[in-house]
Amino acid sequence: MVYIVVTAWYPTDIMDEVVDTYFEVLKQMPFDRSLGKETIQVAVTSDKKGIKTMSISEVKEGKLEEALAWVSKRLVPLQRIKGFECKSKIWSTVIEALENIGRSLPG
Repeated sequence: MVYIVVTAWYPTDIMDEVVDTYFEVLKQMPFDRSLGKETIQVAVTSDKKGIKTMSISEVKEGKLEEALAWVSKRLVPLQRIKGFECKSKIWSTVIEALENIGRSLPG
């Protein structure tokens, strides 16, 4: 099972624009359950630099390319906001990572 982890960060002075745009994105592009499931829709923290968010989606087998394209398309309206930054990464479970190197968990 692979996961798409999206991390975003932005200054607090654009928070209202980001939230409003995010709500519009949710209306226009609700989560596509044919691609997987939302493990964490959005987790949020803040510090003196601003707001940081993270979302995690578990991708169904054989749907990675399609899921990455969907995530990229969904982020476009937010990426148009000056000061909004984000990155998407693919993560795997430790079991899958170990299998890739011919190993397994002890026990």
